[in-house]
Amino acid sequence: MKKQKTKAFQRQVAKDYLVLAQKYRKNGRFRKAENALRVALNTDPKYAEAYHELGLVYRKLGACKEAIDAYRKALQLKPKSATSALNLGICHLYLENEDAAIQFFKKAIQNNSRYAYAYFNLGSLYFDQGKIELAITNLKKSIDLDPAYLAPYEICAMAYLILGDKSQADALYKKADKFKKKARLQYAVGE
Repeated sequence: MKKQKTKAFQRQVAKDYLVLAQKYRKNGRFRKAENALRVALNTDPKYAEAYHELGLVYRKLGACKEAIDAYRKALQLKPKSATSALNLGICHLYLENEDAAIQFFKKAIQNNSRYAYAYFNLGSLYFDQGKIELAITNLKKSIDLDPAYLAPYEICAMAYLILGDKSQADALYKKADKFKKKARLQYAVGE
């Protein structure tokens, strides 16, 4: 009974330090966030969310190799985490390791087939590699899953232009423009 109370207390302490670290990161105080996460992980070494947050902090500090280590630990503890897989892919992309990036973007999609950002990153990478058909497939999936996310529209439209399909490109630009206008209106009225 006492052991369970101790574990529950340690878990709560780790959660509290994770919340503190997230606040520090959002305010640009990355070293303070890193220190808070060290406390969280020393308290609960199997806290996947803290490792994920540590990866975010290291990425902000430009330490991609350390971020990769943190995301790997998060993914080992929580193998179905689509966000850890996505962020691991992004770090590999920063380091120009495209094969690993593709592998982790696909893992993110495997873990969450409705993850628009994973499809966007995969499609963008395929576009950069000149794999236009694969780019379009993934970018369109991203658009279908999250029509308000504007980033994939332009890249997908450029892909269609490369293929010589101006009408598809124009349709995407118009669709994106509608969402931009709606977003500006919502911002103006305070929604």
